[in-house]
Amino acid sequence: MWLSLKENVKCGNKVGDVISRPERWRNKRSFIWEKENLETQLVHHTATSVRELIYRDKYIQTWLSEVEIGDPSRKVIEMIFQRASMNPSKPSSRIKTILRVHNSIQMVERFEKYREKVKEMAHERNIRYPRSKVDGNELLRFYGTTIVCCGGNSSSSKRVSDISLCKDPLCRVCRILQSNFETEYTLKNGIQLSTNSEVFSENNTIAITRMRKIRRAVIVCRTIAGSMMNMNSEEHNHGSYSVDCNSECLTVPNPNAVLPCFVIVFT
Repeated sequence: MWLSLKENVKCGNKVGDVISRPERWRNKRSFIWEKENLETQLVHHTATSVRELIYRDKYIQTWLSEVEIGDPSRKVIEMIFQRASMNPSKPSSRIKTILRVHNSIQMVERFEKYREKVKEMAHERNIRYPRSKVDGNELLRFYGTTIVCCGGNSSSSKRVSDISLCKDPLCRVCRILQSNFETEYTLKNGIQLSTNSEVFSENNTIAITRMRKIRRAVIVCRTIAGSMMNMNSEEHNHGSYSVDCNSECLTVPNPNAVLPCFVIVFT
């Protein structure tokens, strides 16, 4: 279902590879990523302030458009969200808006380059994950967060199209998309993705959802996991490119491993 959708929604043809790898574990929950020469070319390690994220022109432009009711891809997206939710039996009316993420050519090229590097390294190191050699071990994962803009009900008669990212510092969706996941939180903790569409990826988002104008949202992402290290395992595989924290959670250290495709606003 997802394979047929991703070929037609134009969120990008392929995703790149994860190049960084964990150096050591600390308190079973945090880790330090080893710096490599190639890594410095693909990701910035300096945290960027919210003010800089809002006004800096160097960031690659990303924009959104609404996936309207009646669009063939909307039903598929709703099904993906429902099946991955905590209670799949709940009605899809909880979904208020679905937005398609339009990534720039430069961003897609970064993902392509990233994927090819992971495939290359998988062959060189004889990685045990067969899919790492085929497509970089691409997975569908969710990044749970919040949104301030574009949070209206999709049943409204007003058509929403070609939406620019807002400048509200409280809008986590726009700040994440604008920075390509290079926020202070993700640079410190890695990009924490889940198989569950309703799990928050950031610890600081639960409290602020109580504010009236902030809504829950999840970013549907194509993710290159490469070979994964099990966080609960005593065996440290130095060829790993991501961390499998548990059956639901996957953490990747490099933003270029994640390609956002849709934003789902729900209650």
